[in-house]
Amino acid sequence: MNQLITRFTPVATILLVVAACGQAPDGGAGAPAATNLDTESAEYAAMEYRHGLMHVIAFKAGKLRGMADGDIPVDEAVFVKSATDLAAATSMLDDAFPEGTDSVSLAGASHALPEIWSDWNAFVERRTAMQTAAQTVAAQAQAGGFAAAQAAAAEQIGPACGGCHRPYRQRTD
Repeated sequence: MNQLITRFTPVATILLVVAACGQAPDGGAGAPAATNLDTESAEYAAMEYRHGLMHVIAFKAGKLRGMADGDIPVDEAVFVKSATDLAAATSMLDDAFPEGTDSVSLAGASHALPEIWSDWNAFVERRTAMQTAAQTVAAQAQAGGFAAAQAAAAEQIGPACGGCHRPYRQRTD
């Protein structure tokens, strides 16, 4: 049990820091906050949790992809830790999408499209694919380091992220 707590403590710390940073509801620093939202609601809190978690996932996945693609120097320890943290963070996605946290219910704050909930089974399959990809990369990295996990990091993480973002995330550009 102590090993499990030690393993997840850094992820929990990062999530708390991200949540406490005072980010705008859409995740962009300094962006205008949505109006007429009940920022004390459970749905708003869940949406903020999701945004913080997505920041952690993007940060960790970015390190993995950067090293796998040759954009940043390989650091074995950072690679293994990032892979392990990414697997832990994606395992926390199950609680990140309660109903009422979509872009209609939380207009101006959430970018989650209502199709997540109307197409729940397909969404869960895609979310599970991301979790599986992260777990695969973590297991390979823990067993054999960067060399063992490079291909999986380059080929699985990005498509798994996009597998949800393309159909289920409101475009902001």
